Amino acid sequence: MTQFWERYRLMVVAAIAAPLLALLGFLLGRHTAPSPPLAVSQPEVRVYVIGAVRQPGVYSLWEGARWIDALEAAGGPAEDADLEAVNLARRARDEDMVIIPRRGSQGRSALVNINIASEKELEALPGIGPVRARAIVRSREEDGPFQSLEELLARNLIPRSIFEEIKNLVTVGP
Repeated sequence: MTQFWERYRLMVVAAIAAPLLALLGFLLGRHTAPSPPLAVSQPEVRVYVIGAVRQPGVYSLWEGARWIDALEAAGGPAEDADLEAVNLARRARDEDMVIIPRRGSQGRSALVNINIASEKELEALPGIGPVRARAIVRSREEDGPFQSLEELLARNLIPRSIFEEIKNLVTVGP
């Protein structure tokens, strides 16, 4: 019997292993079949578009959209829109207020006066949330009105990156 086993051992093992390997391959092949792709929803941002636009209102945009996309969502610019006064390449953020000024207004009516604006009005500015808005209001109450926009930096209320974003959207006077 030992001679038989020595002589046919490989064939016996192969005869037993072959069906097992075939079954294993079948089972693995069944479970690795491609499944349908999952639907991934893109995050959305909501912006308020006002001023010289055809249809002012609140619009939903996709994450990474630009202000030009918000303008298009609002039906495009009105005939008297001053598009050169707005950075349309700016990325839209949730709760942004996109203000498109009219030609000849020099944007003054669209600027937010940081000396009289409410916290909610300040929060509409890019990068200014409830905490920063509260700090700006508290600073003007405790330290007096702002004499220049640069005081936002001097009083350590906002970082330079946010200052660069809002400096054309705010004013300290009428």
